Amino acid sequence: MSEANLLNGVCQIGIATTQPETIVAFYRDVLGAPVLFEASGMTFMRLGGTSLMIGGVPDAKPPSGDVIIYFEPADWDTANARLEAAGVAFIRDAMVVQRDGAREHMLRPFADPEGRPIYLHGWRSA
Repeated sequence: MSEANLLNGVCQIGIATTQPETIVAFYRDVLGAPVLFEASGMTFMRLGGTSLMIGGVPDAKPPSGDVIIYFEPADWDTANARLEAAGVAFIRDAMVVQRDGAREHMLRPFADPEGRPIYLHGWRSA
């Protein structure tokens, strides 16, 4: 007898911020996350199969780096170039995490305007 998974995956990530307009603009305008709707001071966005909720909280603590968001681009080279053109300040050059034949698994760190750690994380042609 096999047991079904208790959880199906991550359906939503919530970000509490003192600067909701700035953070929404970054995820919408720079990262291209479409806004689904706004309700009760929160903005809900879609990234693949996961929702991103950004909510204004007057006493939100600054990001501590204990949670890191990894985004998988549809095409590594295109996403990397567009983010650079949009002014994303990457922390360092892309790193090869794994090689698999004619492709490489890449990782490149950056941060949102409040310093929340983010990685571009995906495959590209070697």
